[in-house]
Amino acid sequence: MSRRESKEDKKTERNKRKLDRKESIRKELVRVIIACEGTVTERNYFDSIFSELKQNHNIAKTSLVIAKHSHTDPKGVLADLEKELEKDDEFEHKWIVIDRDEMKPNGGGHSSENFNGAISSAISKGIQVAYSNPSFEIWYLLHYDYRNTPIDRVKVIEELNKHIDYKKNSNTIYSEILDLQETAIANAKRLEATYTNESRLLQQSVDNPSTTVYKLVEILNGLAK
Repeated sequence: MSRRESKEDKKTERNKRKLDRKESIRKELVRVIIACEGTVTERNYFDSIFSELKQNHNIAKTSLVIAKHSHTDPKGVLADLEKELEKDDEFEHKWIVIDRDEMKPNGGGHSSENFNGAISSAISKGIQVAYSNPSFEIWYLLHYDYRNTPIDRVKVIEELNKHIDYKKNSNTIYSEILDLQETAIANAKRLEATYTNESRLLQQSVDNPSTTVYKLVEILNGLAK
């Protein structure tokens, strides 16, 4: 009896190892690359998600890449991603993360042509876009409030600070607001639905407030399952 049990145990162990190897291969094949407009805010947020996935062995360390940062405008961010893809384009998920950052009378910001043009060009090349209007922080604010009236980036920060002591260089923001992520996703989807109209596609520059960051977050969440 004990001998038969021993054989069964060995068989079970072999099968487990086979499954583990298959799972390891699957995780290695699922690869994600993103290029961010910001050097701190967006990068810190997604670095936190990437670190968690790697630490929990949900995906191989080499499967999650943030492209080298050289530009701070939407079309430039797309160029940063494309430059990385010239060296290695074997990624299942390719994303750019950009902000509207409307142009100001005293300079700065992005033109609607730059913003919408980057989105249109990315989509035509099979690259997905996580955009935010007016800024990435609208994604954070949606963790707390559903906002459907126009707002500028300064006001977004003011509203966010009513809920947390927010700092743009925070590397803990992801964990601080994680418990409210489902609320943010629901709010972002609800906002997006108010802009759905086939006659005005690629007019994201006037869709204020809005964000599709939730789509990238949902993909990354899926890797943890």
